[in-house]
Amino acid sequence: MINQRLSNILTDFGYLLPEVYLALGLFFILFLVAFVNKTKSIVPFFGIMLLLSYLFYATSFYSGLRLPQDGKSLLGGMLFIDNISLFFKQLITFSAIIFFIHARLFRYQYAGEVFFLIISVVFGLSILVMSNHFLIIYLALEMVSIVSYVLVASKKEKLNFEAGIKYLIFGSTSSAIMLFGISFFYGMTFSFNFGSEEFRIALENQSGLAVQGLLFLVLGGFLFKIAAAPFHSWVPDVYESTSTPIISFLSFAPKAGGFLVISRLITANFADFESLIIVLAVFSMIVGNLAALAQTDFKRLLGYSGIAHSGFVLVGMLISSHNHFYGSYFYIASYLLMTMGAFFLADLLQVYSGSQNVEEFKGLGQKNIFLGINALILMAALVGLPPTLGFHSKLMVFSGIINPPSHAGWYYGLLIFGLLNAAISIYYYLKVPYFMLIKGSYSNKITSNVFFLNFVLGLFIITILYLFFFPDDITVWIKSISK
Repeated sequence: MINQRLSNILTDFGYLLPEVYLALGLFFILFLVAFVNKTKSIVPFFGIMLLLSYLFYATSFYSGLRLPQDGKSLLGGMLFIDNISLFFKQLITFSAIIFFIHARLFRYQYAGEVFFLIISVVFGLSILVMSNHFLIIYLALEMVSIVSYVLVASKKEKLNFEAGIKYLIFGSTSSAIMLFGISFFYGMTFSFNFGSEEFRIALENQSGLAVQGLLFLVLGGFLFKIAAAPFHSWVPDVYESTSTPIISFLSFAPKAGGFLVISRLITANFADFESLIIVLAVFSMIVGNLAALAQTDFKRLLGYSGIAHSGFVLVGMLISSHNHFYGSYFYIASYLLMTMGAFFLADLLQVYSGSQNVEEFKGLGQKNIFLGINALILMAALVGLPPTLGFHSKLMVFSGIINPPSHAGWYYGLLIFGLLNAAISIYYYLKVPYFMLIKGSYSNKITSNVFFLNFVLGLFIITILYLFFFPDDITVWIKSISK
């Protein structure tokens, strides 16, 4: 009996080799941080890039294995691996690689500890996206959260400490709320495995209103990670003060992991998520878009717009039995390119103007038409205008609610509301290229060689345009995993 269990554990760890190697890599990075020059040596950078590249390759390799159609349960049901979790691990790993490229190109002099912390986030999220068990979800989420607090305060300036404290307070509160809800669910079901049939049956005899209330509490921790209202108050200060490559990574990776766990909760079908998701989507869209209208700081603008994007992704999670979250997964994959490209643009504009104030970008596009056109295309993608990938992402999430099986009035109202919010976003997104291409005249002297930085930004733009005309390069991939 014991031999059989040990054999099963070893077999399960065969599916977890990427995480095993990543954990070993963390110890290697810790060694480098302790004994190698923390700011000037390139050894940690290339070592980490190699490690991330391996993880990306490994997850791609495992996605080709013949996993069961419904996935495979690991370690007694605490973890669950399928093509969807592999897909999200690839996205998260790719976002970390973009972080390192971004930091290197703009010559950020990070201490070695930052490299260690970024890989720790990747490791925590790799566990999170395979979690089908409340206890493992909580531990993985706390690992990601605690490391994120430290990353936000890593700049060691007053504004960063203030943002880090605010992030910590709201994050700790959200985690406590989530843990409180989990404890009640455990008391009702005597199980942490929310995907099990026993868990669902145990909740059938409970009050529907009580289950809905506890569900909101449990979602609190994930709503904090995806920056959805009403757990969004930390966003503007953190986005404004945190180093741009770091907040670029944190704006996507934890959000992607949080959305996947929410989709797993919905798939478990132990409660009615429909009304709660509609309310959260509407609240997030309206808070994010209206608050972004008044912003003059580009990074704060991106922060508030990220809240609105969370609302759009939540729209794609409605009628899950009908669309298998296809629209949401497509949106998240598109959001990786658009949001990390936008933060790359933010740093490039900082080089040109010395500021993140949108009004300081006057005439930049007149001086450098290539930069102006790139900014226009990137902002149009975030709005969802053709001919950009953003148009397809908006189309995918809203097409899923055009023919709802029930409550048609609510869904059509949500469709109209979402389209109106997308229209509102035109004002604050296109404000950036408006100042660059039309307003004023740029007079500052550029001392830095930014040709290669413009070229890299162009790669984001080319990809966004290419995937508009050939979206099947993403759609075929996502359809194959979301069946």
